[in-house]
Amino acid sequence: MSKIFGGRYEVLDRIGAGGMAIVYKAKDLLLNRVVTIKVLREQFVTDEDFIRRFRREAQSAASLSHPNIVSIYDVGKDGDTEYIVMEYVEGRNLKEIIREYAPLSTEQSINLARQITGAIRNAHENHIIHRDIKPHNILVTADGHAKVTDFGIARAVSSATVTHTGDIVGSVHYLSPEQAKGIQSNEQSDIYSLGIVLYELLTGKVPYDGETPIAIALKHLQQEPVPPSKLNPRIAKELEGVIMRAIAKSPEQRYVSAKELLEDLNHIQAGEPIAWFGLPQAIDPEATQTHKGMGKALNPIEVIDSVPIKSVNKRRSLLIVGGLVLLLTLLVGGIWNYMSVGSTKVPDLTGKTVPVAEDFLKDAELSLDPEVTQEFSDEVNKDLIIRQDPKADNSVKVGRTVKVVVSKGIELVEFPNVIIGQMSKENAINLIKNAGFTGEITLVPMPDDAAKDAVIGQDPLPKSSWPKDGNITLTVSTGPQWSTINMPSVIGKLSSEAKTILVDQNKLVLKIETEVSYTSPEDVVISTIPSPGESVQQGSEVTMVVSRGPGPFAQGLEAQASSNNVMIAQFLAGVQKGRLKEQ
Repeated sequence: MSKIFGGRYEVLDRIGAGGMAIVYKAKDLLLNRVVTIKVLREQFVTDEDFIRRFRREAQSAASLSHPNIVSIYDVGKDGDTEYIVMEYVEGRNLKEIIREYAPLSTEQSINLARQITGAIRNAHENHIIHRDIKPHNILVTADGHAKVTDFGIARAVSSATVTHTGDIVGSVHYLSPEQAKGIQSNEQSDIYSLGIVLYELLTGKVPYDGETPIAIALKHLQQEPVPPSKLNPRIAKELEGVIMRAIAKSPEQRYVSAKELLEDLNHIQAGEPIAWFGLPQAIDPEATQTHKGMGKALNPIEVIDSVPIKSVNKRRSLLIVGGLVLLLTLLVGGIWNYMSVGSTKVPDLTGKTVPVAEDFLKDAELSLDPEVTQEFSDEVNKDLIIRQDPKADNSVKVGRTVKVVVSKGIELVEFPNVIIGQMSKENAINLIKNAGFTGEITLVPMPDDAAKDAVIGQDPLPKSSWPKDGNITLTVSTGPQWSTINMPSVIGKLSSEAKTILVDQNKLVLKIETEVSYTSPEDVVISTIPSPGESVQQGSEVTMVVSRGPGPFAQGLEAQASSNNVMIAQFLAGVQKGRLKEQ
């Protein structure tokens, strides 16, 4: 028997677990809809302060209504078990998507970031801070719709987590510097965490990593991040500027609000410039002059404008000649450096994971190109290198980068439904091939009431994810197996009961006729062709004659009426004779 919380929410399946709660898919029996239930773990049940704070924050978050926020429907208690009922989202969390597909394209990343930022903006405007923004708390549907979950819950968990474990709240990879210091977080803390998520979407890596949570937290406080364009050269400078501003260590250099961040993301998506990006840097005081007696600093352009034209032309000529000399020097130096660099042999990276390949390249004094391409492969397992450029054993200069293509594994495609409507095997095979499947199709014959050659079973099941070259099995009907039987007796039965006996139980094709009957009630079988007991072949047509009335009762009434008519006629005839005598 399945568990029912609060007499209303029936558990269907366990779909996940975290440090705070176990997550179930359930059905709301009252409203007949699927929901998600988060059931608090036992270690929190005895902490009354936490439970009180947890309920208050969850109820506060329930007031949020936004298309990119997972709605909270209910907060309840069943015995000693505290639970939250939330909107059920059919999809995957963003961390799973990052692991499989990152780096994502600029368009995909901005689209997701805009949705998440919109959710955060809505929460902030309602005075709710998330405090634990990370890909694990962001759900994405199959059509790319993002929904942020666990709003308001992190605040309730924070003090309880310190009480029970002493750990830092939230995933340390996305922790803001102020959270790492133990300072109270604010709206800008959520913006920092979102910036880390955007960094990871575009590069496939978090900016700070380490062997322990403390080591990672210290990097948030002390270490400058590698610009994301160093890991993914396709990232535009303006987008990189947005990311670096979002993850600035000092809140004063960070975006003030989610609204401000969202505006910049909208500008980038629309191809419009960002107002603050690319502003002139502070002018070097030594590069300025002062008008005598005025004390006004001039920028270099104003200084050049004040110089006589002849002097400017002479200086320009000297700059051109100097530039050519410098360019020639650099060119010669570069060629000399190239000639003096040693050579090395490219190792064979095929069949290896990227981390292992990086070790091999390091030993050969080479490096991996940060732009790793991924593609599906039927032959090479997921996360292993399919091919490389330059190829193995080629002799190249030390320090060169090597490009690799990594397998995404076998491409899985949704398998079509070929058992619907008793589809013929020819149509089913054509549908499967048109869907891109190339695997061997095995036909298994089986007797069935369906028409001959109709597909009555399939493996894989409809809408299953299946390899394009995977083997397929179709169960095909050989048609009904008819035999000779004795015609059942259905005379005197209602037509519906007779139909069940003849068609459903004995596999006969039924033809129904009706006729007037004074001996059988309406809708009762009068006779059959062939007669009961005669031999008949299953699948052949038989005739059933059904009464359409008026039936035995009507016959009695008709006879009585006829008798009455005779008596009336005799009476009238007698009256007529009496009149004639009187005359």
